[in-house]
Amino acid sequence: MEERERRLVSGKGFYVDDIELPNMAHCIFVGSPYAHARIKSVDVSRALRLNGVLAIITGKEVAKLMDPLPATSNYEAIGWHWRTPKVYPLAVDKVRFQGEPVAAIIAEHPYIALDAADLIDIEYELLPPVSDVNEAMQPGSPLVYEEWEDNMQVHLEFNFGDIDAAFKEADRILRVSWHEGRVSGFPIEARGCVASYDRITGMLNMWSSTQAPFLGRQYISSALRLPTNKVRIVVADVGGAFGNKLNWWKDTVVGLGSIVTGRPVKWVESKRELFLTGSHNRDVTWEGEVAVKNDGSILGVKAKFVKDLGVEGTNRGSAAMGIIPACCSVPNAYRLFKGLKIEACGVVTNKSPYCAYRGYGKDKGIKFMERIMQIVSRELNIEPEQIRLGNFIQPHQFPYKQISGYVYDSGDYPAVLKKALKLGKVDLWREKQRQARKQGKYIGVGVAFMVEPAGVAAPHCIYGGLTQARVRITSDGLVEVENDQTEIGQGSTITRTKVVANILGAKIDDIEVKRDSSDMPGSGVYSSRGAVYPTGALIRAARELRVRMIKFAGHFLNEEPAHIDITDGVFHSTKDPTKRMSLKELADCAYFRPGPRGLPHDMQVKHEILLDVSASWFSPNTAQNPTSTYATYCSGADIAVVEVDVETGAVSILKYAHVHDAGTLLDKDVVEGQIFGGIVQGIGEALSEELVYTRSGELLNNSYTDYVMPTAQDSPDIVMGHIETPSPFTELGQKGIGEAPVITSKAAIINAIEDALSPFNIRVPESPATRERIRRWILESQEG
Repeated sequence: MEERERRLVSGKGFYVDDIELPNMAHCIFVGSPYAHARIKSVDVSRALRLNGVLAIITGKEVAKLMDPLPATSNYEAIGWHWRTPKVYPLAVDKVRFQGEPVAAIIAEHPYIALDAADLIDIEYELLPPVSDVNEAMQPGSPLVYEEWEDNMQVHLEFNFGDIDAAFKEADRILRVSWHEGRVSGFPIEARGCVASYDRITGMLNMWSSTQAPFLGRQYISSALRLPTNKVRIVVADVGGAFGNKLNWWKDTVVGLGSIVTGRPVKWVESKRELFLTGSHNRDVTWEGEVAVKNDGSILGVKAKFVKDLGVEGTNRGSAAMGIIPACCSVPNAYRLFKGLKIEACGVVTNKSPYCAYRGYGKDKGIKFMERIMQIVSRELNIEPEQIRLGNFIQPHQFPYKQISGYVYDSGDYPAVLKKALKLGKVDLWREKQRQARKQGKYIGVGVAFMVEPAGVAAPHCIYGGLTQARVRITSDGLVEVENDQTEIGQGSTITRTKVVANILGAKIDDIEVKRDSSDMPGSGVYSSRGAVYPTGALIRAARELRVRMIKFAGHFLNEEPAHIDITDGVFHSTKDPTKRMSLKELADCAYFRPGPRGLPHDMQVKHEILLDVSASWFSPNTAQNPTSTYATYCSGADIAVVEVDVETGAVSILKYAHVHDAGTLLDKDVVEGQIFGGIVQGIGEALSEELVYTRSGELLNNSYTDYVMPTAQDSPDIVMGHIETPSPFTELGQKGIGEAPVITSKAAIINAIEDALSPFNIRVPESPATRERIRRWILESQEG
């Protein structure tokens, strides 16, 4: 294990809560106990008299001191039904979800702030809440935003191909319903930041646990009415993110607190606060029909897609636009589609804001399609793998333009699935399944496949595809690297190190990846873009620097650049082994002895006097195909074998296999780490994880005690395999993979449970498939 990796597992990490600045104060938020209420009054006088309280900021003050929270996406300008509310980080006139902050207390110590919270007197006028998305869509439902005529924040229709012809040609039309429960990533480290405002320079310095410091700077400066060059964000070590840290609405209050008090201010979110006000995701429902031929060919799908956005998904969150990839990803890996029609509704309710969580919309469309494949398999009595093999896009058809407009770069889907079937020993388990049923035991085999779009560049939003990288040789011969591939625990630091070392021929120990910050333009990490956009820019910068290094070395060694090579940080002539110099020696020559005056005339007049290169990157796929919002499309197949105890509803995982095609693997260990973690997250969603709200908008399970996540003990042994079909659109043929495994693992487990319960003629309608639900389905089946 490299020292830079060992640091994080040996107690040497440096997180937001580890930051201590002189004269630092602390911020805590006072949240509403109600999901929907008008604020009649906020009296902070008693709290302000408490010794150690420095300031209390309320919604009324926030509305004067800062602008409304900026929208992270807005498609209203192009004629879409897309609403962005006028909201602030603290409730001004009314609260719209339980836990919504009403005041922020800045105090000498967090415990003083907590004591002060009990002294704030807030009078509420209760309003009828709406926590059920179907109720929220009904005429006359309570309005989350009174300035809107209904609760529909987003309402779109996607119509690709000829849906009427597809259904006219079908031998069968099958109905499909599917619901995913509300969940979140809940990283081990919650959100947090430290803000320090310098009144002399007008500079706001912040340290944050964020995925995208450059985007955070833009957001915070906009809200606080500061020029962007007066806000700087440095990323501390991040204890997990999963998309949950692509929002900065509370950070704006921390920054404001520092401006108001003139002192550094720290905010570290409590776990209960994370549950109540942290970003949520999933909570979607599909109702649709699929047109099929008797041989299993999928001709078309039409559906209604409803996403419960909670209080909103554009200002405090950034995932309302996940509706778009959800609908465009439905065709998945299948080529026979003649039509696709989806009505998509993003509905607001009195729940916590909606933001990203591993998958960002595309996961929802893919899982819906994999549920369709399972249902078609059962209805036609054709094995699920055969249904998929018969519908797959074939290797010779790439690049392939899917009916939804995405252009898939490369792949061999039949090979991926067949390898997974072999690793999962499906034939053996099906025989065991038959024998087990004779003994009253219920084993199920689940198959799932996905094509994950990765590396997004979308218009009219913060996720536009910005990226930049810089690689330079320091005066003492080290290699300094920076780009916007924020390290959030996914292994980007070691990946960047290895990529640059391989290109430059440098030693791993001579490469230093700079701490991520808003100094580097770029969108950060989300939607599996790290290996695509930031790494693409990094590769371009490193390649150009290598050319320049060789030109410098050739001059100082009096050798033609074509005959210079670099190995382990040493330049040498391939013709004359005596001509050698280390990277440190080259740097000394380039900087000082003799320095730029010793370079050739043509390098001087071209201003090529520094070993310092910056580069950007943009997807050729998206540039050539504007409808292809994503750069690459990895693929994967999962096989899950489960046993369901029909007396208790308990599910045991007996076998799990996964095969992935992420193009050229940049770092196999990092890739497999991403896959292992994602699979376990998907298993948790399939079996136990769900945020449950009452009709009054109260979150029932607001702690890890009753939000059940899988532990290492619950995780199965995972057999893994890889296939590599390089992408023609990236620098090394690499593809993004970060979000892929959470998609198929959930689908595979659900499909396996349904297969196990097939003797009861049960169709699994929702996730998670908890013990209680499985028992209910069995009892309803027996009664029926």
